[in-house]
Amino acid sequence: MRALLLFSCLCLVAGPARAAHRVVFEDGRSLVAEATTSEDGFTTLRLLDGGVLVVPNHRIAAVEVQDLEPPPEEVEARAAALRQDEAWRPLAGDFADAIAAAADRHGLDRALLAAVVEVESGFQPKAVSPKGARGLMQLMPATAKRFGVTDPFDPEQSLDGGAKYLHWLLQRFQGRTDLALAAYNAGEGAVDRHGGRIPPYGETLRYVNGVLERAIAERGSQDEASPR
Repeated sequence: MRALLLFSCLCLVAGPARAAHRVVFEDGRSLVAEATTSEDGFTTLRLLDGGVLVVPNHRIAAVEVQDLEPPPEEVEARAAALRQDEAWRPLAGDFADAIAAAADRHGLDRALLAAVVEVESGFQPKAVSPKGARGLMQLMPATAKRFGVTDPFDPEQSLDGGAKYLHWLLQRFQGRTDLALAAYNAGEGAVDRHGGRIPPYGETLRYVNGVLERAIAERGSQDEASPR
């Protein structure tokens, strides 16, 4: 299933026919993108099978242009390998299957949803923030009610409601993952008040960067990554 996640409305500069960009991360891993563009401290990677990944610039060591157009069966093999080796699962522990199910149900990348849970609650289902956010996905009472969550401390309800909210935010902000994450942290109104940009709050900026970095790191150990 092709995920909505990590899609951006930023304009991308495509390379020549059959050309691709190999993006090498600071930890030595790499992935192949059809095209890349950089703006406001982030590089947007358009991946080979249609997805888009937004990466903080400091996570990228190099971008190499090369001729590459793998056949569909090779792309599918890479996607299958990614599904079989999900590096976020050990961190999620007993909640791994529920995270995967909620992500698939709402068209999200599993690593992104796992990264949100890690940053929000540290995989603690009874977590409560000073502001009153509760559960794995740290839903505020009004948000929980809005997305049908009657018990925010129930892991499956929390994951489903949070995934549903994140999916809604991705649609509202035209696939901009950074803006969707900023809105999840600070509220969609805060993004609107700042002209459709990430609000200049230290907490929100750290939150967006933290989730994006974890989502990249937790996508797996494969040399080639591909979104679901």
